[in-house]
Amino acid sequence: MTIKVVSTSPVVSVRHAVAMMLQNHVSGLPVIDDHGRVCGMVTEGDLLLRREVRFAPRPARAPELISEIDLERYIGSNGWCVADIMSQDVIVARPDSEVSDIAESLQVHRIKRLPIVEDERLVGIVSRRDILRVIAEAPTTILPRGDDAIRLAVRTRLRSDLGLTSQKVQVSVRNGQVTLDGQVESELKRRAIKVLVEGLGGIAGYKDCLLVSAVHSQD
Repeated sequence: MTIKVVSTSPVVSVRHAVAMMLQNHVSGLPVIDDHGRVCGMVTEGDLLLRREVRFAPRPARAPELISEIDLERYIGSNGWCVADIMSQDVIVARPDSEVSDIAESLQVHRIKRLPIVEDERLVGIVSRRDILRVIAEAPTTILPRGDDAIRLAVRTRLRSDLGLTSQKVQVSVRNGQVTLDGQVESELKRRAIKVLVEGLGGIAGYKDCLLVSAVHSQD
């Protein structure tokens, strides 16, 4: 996570917040109140409908047609301070949260960053770029040397990752080259097996002899 977090205040002007984002090359800022607590987030997405980027005013609408959503959009596009445009429902995580849980929150909620909070205070932030860095720096799974050891390791991964036993998929290894025989229910499962084997470091090659045999339901 990033410890030195650029943040802003709810009473700061929108222009100043935008200038901070541009200056620090970030696409969003946590908003911190007078007590040091995270009270919102302001992001590029919150700024896309600003009046400054509209060249013509919106057509007037009859008062009875203006909804609560219309009023919220008006405040967000015309308000002068961060409090008017920020998202108040902030998804946060703790310093001891698993990286996988943070990544899932980013994906599920369609957000680009997650404030890390401890005792209601901001202690860091995790962005999608931080998750990419974890992927780039992750060690490759290296199989033990020797054909028998490689065979056992591949069988174990097939069972643990894809639920495939040696009765369904047979593994043979010769001079480090892995060959798989057997039948699978779909081309998708065959691809998943290929991804699993080719993702293992230390093999000399992979020979796919699997047959796809679709399972037909009986009425």
